Amino acid sequence: MKLISKLLMMLVLAFFMIQCAGSADQIDDESAYTDEEQQQKELDDIEALLGISPSEQENTEEQQQAAEEPATQNTAPADDSEKLDLLDTNESIPADQGMAGMSSSEKKKLEKEIQKLKKQLKQKDKTISNLSAELSVKEDQLSKKSSSFTSSSVGAVGDVSMEEYQQRYDEARQAFESRNYQQAIQLFESLLAASSTHPLADNAQYWIGESQFMLRQYDAAILSFEKVFTFSNSNKNADAQYKLGLCYMLKGDKTKARDEFNRLIEEYPKSNYVGAAKRKLARL
Repeated sequence: MKLISKLLMMLVLAFFMIQCAGSADQIDDESAYTDEEQQQKELDDIEALLGISPSEQENTEEQQQAAEEPATQNTAPADDSEKLDLLDTNESIPADQGMAGMSSSEKKKLEKEIQKLKKQLKQKDKTISNLSAELSVKEDQLSKKSSSFTSSSVGAVGDVSMEEYQQRYDEARQAFESRNYQQAIQLFESLLAASSTHPLADNAQYWIGESQFMLRQYDAAILSFEKVFTFSNSNKNADAQYKLGLCYMLKGDKTKARDEFNRLIEEYPKSNYVGAAKRKLARL
């Protein structure tokens, strides 16, 4: 019994000695850590007691960062989408709202007014052309008043009798029919210089234009045909009007050609040239 008691006492003393040695080793180990390492170790111990591992903590931080990033990234697209909405709104605004509020009857009335103004403008252009042609005629008369007819073909200067005028007119027409267009121009011009009030003066002016037309001098022919309208009650107005359309057509000016052919149809509806003018218009 005493032996057993001694053994128990020895065991207790050995246990206390081992515990003291372990405590001393633990104190030595802890003293080897720096302050930061000691704090980190304490945090690790606390986390270990709470059941949180370092890997779980890192995953938690990454999830928080991932949750925050989309919110930041979505801010710019939202602004862009707002800008696009504004652009779409601006583009949807009509550029011209002038006609939007008008009724169909008001639009028709406006279109009629526009057509009326266009017609008046064309008439003004025609008047200007006629005045220019008349001025050119007067200038020609002044320049040729003191000139003489060619001795070989024309004859005397100044006023001539009706019979002589007719004879010279026939000679000029014969030159035209013989395709001596330049000679015909000179003969017709000499007749106009002799008298611009003779009943055949407007015809002489027309055949000057015809001769220039055959020579493909279309600009000169246009001016000559325009001069025909300066003679009062001329029987060559419709002819000259048709030839104006042809001159512009051959020059390649389709717009002016259409205007002249349409003017022929409107102003000379009974002319023999109306059918030909319509056919020309269909081809322009």
